Amino acid sequence: MFGLNVLFITSDDMVYGFGNNSEGCLGLGHNSPIPSPELIPELCHQNIQYFVNGMNFVIAVNAVKNLYGFGTNTCGQLGRNPETHRSNQKPELIPWFTDKNVVQISCAYVHVLALTGDGRVFSWGGNSFSQLGCGHPTQGWEHMYIPIGFQFEYPIQSVYCYTSTSFVITSSGHVLSWGDNSCHQLGHNISGVILKPKAISTISGVKAITSTEFSTIFHTTNGLYLSGLFGDMTKPIKSPKPIPCKLVVQQMLQINSYIGDNNEYTNYNNQFIESSPIGSGGFGTVFKVTHKLGGKIYAVKRLQFADSNEDTKQGVLEEVNSLSKLDSDFVVKYEDSYLESNHLYIQMQFYSQSLRTVLIDKAIVFGRQPEDQMTVFEYFTSCEIFKELLECVKYLHESDPPVIHRNLKPENILFDPNFTSNRCVKLCDFGLAIDHNIHRQTVSPFVHTVCGTFGYIAPEVLMGKQYDHKSDIYSLSIIGEELFGIDLQDWKLIEAKKLSFKKCIQSIYGTLLDMMSTPFWRQRPECREVLAKHNEWSIDKTVVTKQNNFHEVFNTLKSNDNSVFYEILFRKTQ
Repeated sequence: MFGLNVLFITSDDMVYGFGNNSEGCLGLGHNSPIPSPELIPELCHQNIQYFVNGMNFVIAVNAVKNLYGFGTNTCGQLGRNPETHRSNQKPELIPWFTDKNVVQISCAYVHVLALTGDGRVFSWGGNSFSQLGCGHPTQGWEHMYIPIGFQFEYPIQSVYCYTSTSFVITSSGHVLSWGDNSCHQLGHNISGVILKPKAISTISGVKAITSTEFSTIFHTTNGLYLSGLFGDMTKPIKSPKPIPCKLVVQQMLQINSYIGDNNEYTNYNNQFIESSPIGSGGFGTVFKVTHKLGGKIYAVKRLQFADSNEDTKQGVLEEVNSLSKLDSDFVVKYEDSYLESNHLYIQMQFYSQSLRTVLIDKAIVFGRQPEDQMTVFEYFTSCEIFKELLECVKYLHESDPPVIHRNLKPENILFDPNFTSNRCVKLCDFGLAIDHNIHRQTVSPFVHTVCGTFGYIAPEVLMGKQYDHKSDIYSLSIIGEELFGIDLQDWKLIEAKKLSFKKCIQSIYGTLLDMMSTPFWRQRPECREVLAKHNEWSIDKTVVTKQNNFHEVFNTLKSNDNSVFYEILFRKTQ
């Protein structure tokens, strides 16, 4: 909270506060400083879910979306007439919202925005810069304590308000803003006051907004965009401009200092319990951590910038940029990134299993000795994994702009135990990923860049020659060899196999050879072309379910500690 105050809720639904209590913003009935936690009776047993604070005022929201306001009310920001209620030193219900189904609240210095479940936006409080969007500013002695409602043409996804500015993001990722635009912090190429909600025509795909008194950062699917007066600039950026990926670390630290009050992860050690390192990815070490509030587990990559060279810093920034743009079931979800004490933290979803661990367990789980041939069940499972892996890489290659992973290996292929969208395979570790401009005749910036993991690197990359996204296809062929237990150098081995699905084995053998094609790497097939022949190299699920021992194998897999194989067989044969 502003002014060094703390509010918290205990597991038995009791609410406490302590701090300097300016303007009575702790809701204790007075404005004296409180050095240790003190009970707030009016909020106890109200099932309070969260607090939103402005400058010396707070709005508490409970489970049934009732709003309680306390603190200063000089501009009507608590929804009460300031002429009769200059402050609420005890929490009071804001009755106007008891039936409005409020889903989000945002508080600024003296004004508030609320978003309801039916997409309406309400504003109230101070309006000196028309930040309420009513069409005109008001004098200091005029107050707008009765909420003003807006019904926009498009569904509204979220609302944000800052010092004297207001923003809404539509479900399609567009932004409307209004209020003080003296430094172009609203993203409009006109200075002064914007009286009513006005669309920003120059950006789209906006996911979140962070603002200060003079500048705004728009977090979009295409990276960060900046508008306004930032840092030591003498002239403002008049409309949103992209922040280059090569943004120096000092600038990132400056951004972080501005948005720190809005970032719930500003103190890593206070927010997380660090369990153990779970691997080393591009440019950093990955830790399994548990969030202290709620117990949710995450994977956090940590890099110490103080000892890093410029290439390493650039690589990490590119990974953050890549992760923020890739929002799909095909990749590990990027949660957040933040700078603290010369460390950059990248917070992601946590998954305990990689393809490496699956490959280690697979033969054992299916009861196969190294010299034995795969059963129809193991081959079917391998096909389903390879199919999903191809779909993941296809997503990268067909993104706009296309993305080359450049470090595909079993350790960077993870398994989702929840099978979100009936999928289990996800890609991670984008520290070496790059955008590829398909309109260039060459990929000149990367012609001589050797990167990746030895054994999975395409020969053209290893030799420092020209390459493109087909280098990922080569890596997939090596992974395919391991997954299907095939030695591409031994055709006689394939000929010798006496299996009911021998034709499928021969088809995947030929497919992997095509994917490995060297030196004519441009002839390697696209992922979509390999997927188009899925019915040639895979086994139909009916063949699997009609096996006499299907239920026996099914129950054996179900009882195994590694549930991945059971889940794949169960879900993919339905």
